[in-house]
Amino acid sequence: MAKKKKSVKRVKRVNVNLPQELVEDILLRLPVKTLLCCRCVCKSWLSLIFDNNFATSHFQLASTHRRVFINRSARKSLPVDGDAWLQDDSAYASSNLDFISYQSYVGIMGSCRGFLFLHGDIDFYLWNPSTGAHKQIPASPITHDNDGYELLSGFAYDQSTDDYLIVSLFCKCDGAIKLMIFSLRANKWKPMEVASHLPDITTAVWDCVPKSGLSLNGSIHWIVYNEETFKNVIIAFDIKEIAMLEIPLPDDFISICSNFSIHYDLIEVGGLIGAWMHDLNTVKIYVMQEYGVHSSWTKIIQFSADPVLHKDLYIACLTKCGDIVGRNYKDRLVKFNDKGKKLETLRSNKYQWVVYTESLFSLPSSGRT
Repeated sequence: MAKKKKSVKRVKRVNVNLPQELVEDILLRLPVKTLLCCRCVCKSWLSLIFDNNFATSHFQLASTHRRVFINRSARKSLPVDGDAWLQDDSAYASSNLDFISYQSYVGIMGSCRGFLFLHGDIDFYLWNPSTGAHKQIPASPITHDNDGYELLSGFAYDQSTDDYLIVSLFCKCDGAIKLMIFSLRANKWKPMEVASHLPDITTAVWDCVPKSGLSLNGSIHWIVYNEETFKNVIIAFDIKEIAMLEIPLPDDFISICSNFSIHYDLIEVGGLIGAWMHDLNTVKIYVMQEYGVHSSWTKIIQFSADPVLHKDLYIACLTKCGDIVGRNYKDRLVKFNDKGKKLETLRSNKYQWVVYTESLFSLPSSGRT
């Protein structure tokens, strides 16, 4: 007996025309990786996703922060979403930094508007891990002339001119401090005179790589040792005003020029500037609740340092849950809770990391990706 053919119920296709405003509102809430695929849907979506105003709105709405872990010698990166943690390298898609010459050492100097600021052997690189946009920045004339060495370096966005700036502070061979700024729009380095007094500073550049700055509130920030006051302070370079400001650290923050047993640096905590220090006995993390106001420094974490567990701990960031992400004396990435208890350890080592918010932005001179 012949089998009856199974009837197939046909579904009538219904064309739904959503208002343009609703389509844009939906797209604004998608991650960059998905949006890059959406460019192929139609010409109107392609035009919208490449629009500068759309990219700005998307960045302002972005709530998911990502981390990039870069293997400094292998030139590979591992992007991680939100507070996800790395236990197995194979669980995450890695990307090669093919735009950096093979012989280059790769160091992370900071992030801004979705771009990572990378340092090779000599040259700098800017890279958007979300879109792949990148640009090589030539070394400054001071570096080429071997007329000094770099102390501080930072990367920031100048909203008033829609320009990205790299700021480098050099100590010349005659002891003079020189400030150089690279403008992506002008595509060149130029020396700058700051509008305010720069303290007599000392920074410990043990690995011959300049100390990286934290970009926040339109300024780049570094912790330095002021040889005039014998105190560690924050110096902030205001991008718009071309001025150097000095911000005092908390009263009980350590003040020391150099000591291999004591570590400290700046971190961003919920959009606010934070500072951490780790001496032989204690780990402390502070947050400045009101920018530039010394009395607003608040200690948010403090615990006794274990001589083995927390040995040579360098803090990278805090998770949304308040856990601490850092690197230990074995050069491994670790996570602690706010009491200092170790929660997780990454198997791999020799990684640097940076926290950034993904974006669709392109660089002024790089064009579309």
